[in-house]
Amino acid sequence: MSTATHDALVKQLSEYMNGMSIHEARALAHSLTVSVSAYAAKISSGSSKDRVDCLPIFPKEVWTELSVGVPWEAFSHAYGACAGRTHSQHVEAVCSGPHYLDSATASHPRTSGLWGGSLLVAIGKLLHEVDREVQLFSPYWRKEGCRALLAAASRESYAGVAVNIFTQPVRRMRNEDFEGLSYFVSMLKTMNAAVRIATPRAFDGLTPMLHSKLIVADGVKAYVGSANFTKSGLDHGFEAGVLVVGPVAAAFAGWARAIESVCEIESSF
Repeated sequence: MSTATHDALVKQLSEYMNGMSIHEARALAHSLTVSVSAYAAKISSGSSKDRVDCLPIFPKEVWTELSVGVPWEAFSHAYGACAGRTHSQHVEAVCSGPHYLDSATASHPRTSGLWGGSLLVAIGKLLHEVDREVQLFSPYWRKEGCRALLAAASRESYAGVAVNIFTQPVRRMRNEDFEGLSYFVSMLKTMNAAVRIATPRAFDGLTPMLHSKLIVADGVKAYVGSANFTKSGLDHGFEAGVLVVGPVAAAFAGWARAIESVCEIESSF
């Protein structure tokens, strides 16, 4: 699917959602995402087909894995963080390394396009600008890394923001990770965030390992990469990732919602 086609679909669908209430638009975005995902995978979605199959502005001919993020991106342009903004997509590489290499890498972005040393800044910017919902995936948490993350975000309040954290079950955590995540959650709560922690449920006696490092803000911006929320991951390790805006971020948001359906809520924090 071309960029022009993608932008046209988002624009038309967001304009359609503008004629609905925010609750109706959110329900439609969810139903469409489920239906497109199922259609692309050639499985039954169980959605209300009479509602989502007959939209000429988003016909089945464009339902593929490349358009699965369109509904939530359209919702964001109708009611979310991107309301009033142009319908565009953007991908940027981010990386970091030990501070003593700053001088050696300072000129590198001019030739490679990489934003060297920017990983913590990029993640902090995502958290600083989040408007309504952020999804965070990480298996490892340390107090020093979480403190650096909150400092980079430079935000005094998360009132009205739902923070959904996906991580490994407590029984698999080291004490340092439990303490780090407990610190992170307590700090977010003091800043009035609505925090929820989800961990994978066991299936057939096996519990999947959550190893993703992903942050999705408002369904339209995301970071995915190698860094854990630890001091080495955020402050002085060799880490690399990408910062995305647009349909890829929306696809990550849809994936996170699907993962949530196979998780259980953790109440230990």
